[in-house]
Formats: sequence, structure tokens, C-alpha cells
Amino acid sequence: MTIPANTTRDYGFQRIGIVAQASNCDDEGQKPVFKLEDGASLKNVIIAGGLNGSDGVHCEGNCTLENVHWEDVCEDAATMLGGSGKIMKVIGGSASHASDKIFQHNGKGSTIQITNFSTYGDVQRFWASCGNCSSNGGPRYLVATGVTINGKVVKPDGSAGYLLRLNSNYGDKATIRSWKIKGWTKGNPKVCVQAIGVQPGEAQTNQGEFWNTAYCDVKESDITSF
Repeated sequence: MTIPANTTRDYGFQRIGIVAQASNCDDEGQKPVFKLEDGASLKNVIIAGGLNGSDGVHCEGNCTLENVHWEDVCEDAATMLGGSGKIMKVIGGSASHASDKIFQHNGKGSTIQITNFSTYGDVQRFWASCGNCSSNGGPRYLVATGVTINGKVVKPDGSAGYLLRLNSNYGDKATIRSWKIKGWTKGNPKVCVQAIGVQPGEAQTNQGEFWNTAYCDVKESDITSF
């Protein structure tokens, strides 16, 4: 479903999905349930779980997602495609389970702003700046406040996941405030991982978890364990 530019669609918490686009959720290139043109807003909707949730939401410019709930994330929950100066605003809402990631950030020079969002069940990553997109570069910005992680942060094989990954060589920056992470101890799970972004066909290199840098703007005091 396409939401036209500068238009708001309020679905009154209906559950909406599409016909499965792939045989499993790891398949890349699935269609989104919703495509938001520049300036569009999506409100009060439950996106169906599994293959019927496909690639969730694609944001092509400025967009707002308010009280959007993903009942079981398939490929990704939401992808920011908008370019320089564009902002995806995520207000409230939740995502349950994510064998890969919840928020995928592709658009160079754009920002994702998240407030009062919650996750449930196992997730591997909360947000990732694209590691090997076509003509990859940056910067990409995340500003996330009031996020609650209610489940484990693990990969499908049970090994440790991490919440955020950005490309320091492209000038990405994640600003994190007032997060609550169930059972968190420093390093478990890792909160903000700096990496070296690359071009298609190359392997991205993780540099490890960082605190209070020019790229990972987060202090231990910004995280509360419960």
C-alpha cells in the first residue's frame, strides 16, 4: 500500500499484511507492506507477523510512524530510504521478534528519530546503518530516546547480538538517551558497535562496542537495567 506524499493514514489498529513474497524471512528484496512517499504519515496499525509482514515499511523521504506495531518482524520492520536532510519519526509503537534487525537505515544524510518504542521477544539488532549498500557512504543519524528492550538480544543461533551498528568511517552518529534493557550488564548485550562501512561485495568490519565517542553518543548512565 502506498501512502501518498503529505498524506496521513490512520488504520484504527487494524492488522494488515500482504501475500508472502518469499519462502523465508531471510530472503532479501521483499516488498514492503507500506511505502510512504515524502511527507506521509502512518498511524495506529498492526503489521502482520512473519512472511505476511514482508519488509514492513519503506520511507522514501520525510515520514512519521506513530503507534505502529510489528507483531513478528520478517525481513526488517522499517527501512529509511530518504536522502539528505530527510527524517523518519517513529513515535510510540513496538516490534516483536527480529531475526535480523528492526530499523534498517540506508538513506545517506538522513535521520531516524525514535521516541518511546518497545521491543519484545528475541531481536538480533535494533538499528543498523547499511554496511555495504550500493554507492555506500554517509553520514546517517539515529536519535533514540525512551526505548525499552524487553527481550533477549541474540542471533538466531543463540550467540550474542548487539543493539546498534554504525559506520564510523562515514561519519554516522547514534545519540541514545533513557534506554531500559532487560537484564543488561555492560557488554551484554553490546549497545553501540562502531564498524567500517564498505561497498557491495566487500565485508564490513566491526570494531567493537564504544561509549561516549563522536559516533556512539551514549553513556552508561543512559542505560537502565531491569
